[in-house]
Amino acid sequence: MIRTVDRYIGKAAILGILLVWLSLTALMMMFSLLGELRDTTSSYAASDVFWFVLQTGPRSAYQIFPVSALMGSLLGIGNLAGANELVAFRTSGVSRLRLAAAGMVGALLVTIPVMIVGEWVAPDAEQQARAFKLSRLSGQVIIGGPSGMWMRDGSNIINIRRPLLTEERGEQTINFQDVEIHHFDGFSGLQKITLAESASFDGNQWTLENVSGIDIGPSEVLRTQQDQTPWESGVKPELLEAAVTRPPYQSIRVLWDQLKYLQSNGLDDRIYKSAFWEKITYPFAIIALVLAGMPFLFGSSRQHNLGFRLFIGMTLGGMFMLVNGAAQNFATAYSLPVALGSVLPSAILMIVAVTVLRRSV
Repeated sequence: MIRTVDRYIGKAAILGILLVWLSLTALMMMFSLLGELRDTTSSYAASDVFWFVLQTGPRSAYQIFPVSALMGSLLGIGNLAGANELVAFRTSGVSRLRLAAAGMVGALLVTIPVMIVGEWVAPDAEQQARAFKLSRLSGQVIIGGPSGMWMRDGSNIINIRRPLLTEERGEQTINFQDVEIHHFDGFSGLQKITLAESASFDGNQWTLENVSGIDIGPSEVLRTQQDQTPWESGVKPELLEAAVTRPPYQSIRVLWDQLKYLQSNGLDDRIYKSAFWEKITYPFAIIALVLAGMPFLFGSSRQHNLGFRLFIGMTLGGMFMLVNGAAQNFATAYSLPVALGSVLPSAILMIVAVTVLRRSV
């Protein structure tokens, strides 16, 4: 009997979550579409806008899912509460905690494929979308992919393998690391390859740091080494910065790779560490939200109607998202353990929710 109840509650939670998730994702994509349509130009047409919004759809779906899990579980299981089915289950001896656990399992079954989308689909699609949009707006060929960002600058092909986001005095800037420039001649092909540890822009011109060059001649190949050299380029830093995928939109694999690089080179890794732990704790935040909403579904319908319980639950969920983000920002700003700042709000909310549910088991 217990297993039948678990499946029944879990199915109700899954159906509610899927309904809310698809609806909110479609709503977010519609708002994004309306916003992008304002930026249309002769080179960035309406058809390009539709393609851009479609490519950013997986990222929108991933971002909105925690709230969808809370609202969907409250909607799906709340319908059972409105029909007094939860009261019948309680009368049969099924505890509140068991009913909440069944709903949580249903939410987790949907969370697994969402996490796969967030790890394997959304980051690459987001990178391709940004590169596509900037290509249309700038008229330059820009390609995003696992090997970094590729773009054309006149007759040269540029590959920026590690565009890194750093924060100093509250302002975020982009540093371009591991830059590779292929110099082509229209008649004789590849003439030179320039490899630089980093590239910086001082407001007037680009400068390459720790540069090694490979000059390809008709009969020999020469290698050169320089600490610093100017880079004559028509590439605007604003263009490159707009094409860079921000850490919250990157996969766990890429974030881990970036963290290792930053730590090995003694660079600031706070932004990437915060995004990494936010990804790691993603399922725990969903569990905490779903559990926190369950107490509002129990109780006498004479005390509070279903709409009131849903409103209270969703308000709690919104407050949790704000507190969770604030805790991560606080840990990042004051050099506290980022993992603690990411886990602590979810752990506290889960403990409080379980305690409330056990009071009337």
